[in-house]
Amino acid sequence: MGLGARHQMTQSRHTGSHALVHCAQADNMAPMGLYALELCQLGLSDKKCAWLGSVLETQPYLQLLSLRDNHIGHTGIRRLISPLARGCRKLSVLDLSGNMLQSQGVRILAQFLVTSGQGLETLDVSSNGVTAIGARDLANVLVPEFNLSLKHLNLNMNQLEGSGCEAMGRMLVQNQTLEVLTLSQNNMFDNGCQALFFGLESNTTLKSLDISGNFISHVGARSIQTYLQSSSTQTPTDNQPGLQSLNVSANSLGDEGIDVLCGGLSANRHLIDLIANNVDVTDNGMQHVCKVLKAGAVNTPSLLTLSLRHNYRLTRNSYAQLAEASKANHNILRIAADLQFEGWDEVWTKVEMILIRNTVYAMERYRVPLLMVARGRILLRDITHSTSANSTGIYSLPIELRRMILIALDKHNVLTRTQHISALNIACNPANHFSTKQELLAAVLANDYAFVHEMIKTVHS
Repeated sequence: MGLGARHQMTQSRHTGSHALVHCAQADNMAPMGLYALELCQLGLSDKKCAWLGSVLETQPYLQLLSLRDNHIGHTGIRRLISPLARGCRKLSVLDLSGNMLQSQGVRILAQFLVTSGQGLETLDVSSNGVTAIGARDLANVLVPEFNLSLKHLNLNMNQLEGSGCEAMGRMLVQNQTLEVLTLSQNNMFDNGCQALFFGLESNTTLKSLDISGNFISHVGARSIQTYLQSSSTQTPTDNQPGLQSLNVSANSLGDEGIDVLCGGLSANRHLIDLIANNVDVTDNGMQHVCKVLKAGAVNTPSLLTLSLRHNYRLTRNSYAQLAEASKANHNILRIAADLQFEGWDEVWTKVEMILIRNTVYAMERYRVPLLMVARGRILLRDITHSTSANSTGIYSLPIELRRMILIALDKHNVLTRTQHISALNIACNPANHFSTKQELLAAVLANDYAFVHEMIKTVHS
């Protein structure tokens, strides 16, 4: 019997609570043990954590542990940490959201990250009553000296406030592993936002940041603008540092804040996903958004996805401008908005047609370089040593004409002249070998490769 997986689940019909177990089947090749355990909404208390700890201590293959929405406090997490450290050396995901850890519990987790949690990649302690004290304890250990593994950190719906976000900002100056940071609904205010983005200017790994619902105004938005403008001075590479996704929803940005934010986006070299739902923008603010979309016609990278939902002060005129501005933008692939006016379907049909067009262009950016090189290997091959009989047909055409035929494969003009030349030069040289399509694309697209790679990911997601 080969290695397989067995899933067992019990769920309450009325409360939605559940226990989900994933375990490896026992056979001659694979040992038996849990690799995922979810005990959610079961009312687990500190007292019951002693029993749970005895179970965890015997699970050396456990990779995911979810105890969300229970009643675990700092006493309970203390009872769990030692068994986790001794028995669960392969743990990579720990979800403790919706409990009662508070800052004391987070301090225990911080110690765990230093001593035994070197393999942990995802930690969720959202909605746990964590204050700035807990944020500082956690931030102090998320530096190269103590932890090099954590990639995803969720601190949603806590009480970090400005001082806690300042600690997160100082951490980001040194941290080299964190990729996703979620800080929504933490009473950040403008001073916390400023401190966070000041630290982010020195960070090269964070890709996604959620600061929604934090009472940020146009004052805080200026720090985002400064960050986007400062990072835009760097030369884009395949490993271009900088945020790719930013969520500023449910903040009081207003038209002034959107204007400030768009000032940074006009110089953007890395942000591709902006979520700005419920930010109190009006038709005046939408004009600034449209300017950014038009700038996306010449800037690469530029936004691929834009969400403006729940901005109820926008009128039909705003969405008509949005559709018009999108015509000039060949990069934007997704737009989310609420169209609540008579005749909205006509406006949205225009937007949809543009998004479909851009999806085709995105796929062409991937397909055309491969096609040009593949056909170029045949059309541009050296036939000087072949017989005269072979020098007929298309090979009788001048080499420049054959190159023009290959360039004509880019019927939507999605590549630049430099990229055309690069593809043809690679095709002409038989010494150019690439082990993967990605290597070939990187050679042809050069600095645009990372952006095109994200476009394809967006299309397929």
